[in-house]
Amino acid sequence: MTIYTEALEKGIEISNHESDLYLPMTNQVADILNNHPKTKHTLFRSSIDGKMWYDIPFAYDPWWNAKGMF
Repeated sequence: MTIYTEALEKGIEISNHESDLYLPMTNQVADILNNHPKTKHTLFRSSIDGKMWYDIPFAYDPWWNAKGMF
């Protein structure tokens, strides 16, 4: 299961920029990321809502699906 599908199944707010997946910084998301220890991620503060978000490069599955990669 991918990070994207886990977040989707758990009803977590999802955003993206192209192939990068954005998830809010919560304990629930931290648990998901701990299940994927090889996945790199960074944190950023959103200029839209002022909240902290995880930026997970290349993890937004619908972008890859649209490119015919999966």
